[in-house]
Amino acid sequence: PMPLLLLLLLLHAAALATHAIYRRAAFRVAALLPASLLLPASAAGEVERLRSADGLIRELKSQWSDLTIDCRYGEMRRELLSAENKERLLAEASSTSKSGTTVTVCKSSGVQVRKVLGTTAESSLSRMGALLERPALLQRVPEDSLEAYQAASEQLQQALAAADGAAYLAGNDYSAQTTFRRGESTDTPNLDAAFQSVSEAQQALARILEIVQAGG
Repeated sequence: PMPLLLLLLLLHAAALATHAIYRRAAFRVAALLPASLLLPASAAGEVERLRSADGLIRELKSQWSDLTIDCRYGEMRRELLSAENKERLLAEASSTSKSGTTVTVCKSSGVQVRKVLGTTAESSLSRMGALLERPALLQRVPEDSLEAYQAASEQLQQALAAADGAAYLAGNDYSAQTTFRRGESTDTPNLDAAFQSVSEAQQALARILEIVQAGG
């Protein structure tokens, strides 16, 4: 008899294949519908949101360091903890200013990245899958570009999901749990993976905009 795990894997693969076929058919049907059957709305709003999403991704990449490094932490200056600096430590402790005893330190974080991606806050990238399947937008896709549009749409959604997942896992990075001085080099494997996925999303979105703008 077929092992249960293999059977489940085959069923899952079949389900994914069926879903992909259904999505391709839906794309093709919606794109070929006459304008009179579309919802009474222009695609201009959808295209503008895609442009806004593209601008948001560009801004996210340009401000990546600022968004992924949180420097709201402070720690005691280590040199003050030595025995020879005991008197200085007591003097600084009695001062109203703590700048002499503490130093600002940072931790890496993917929290702001997830907000920009529209996962934990509303943004131009929220519910991108639903936007890409709106009939008014699909109507702008030339028939000979349907496959390319669908491929880019799937690539965009997969890249955004991967970026969000990596940004979430960034909380496990060593630099997210251990403080470091601003400017120090840090090891952020999950944030690096998130950045790579954001770049892939940018490429896919650029392709989508190229297609819908050519068809408009």
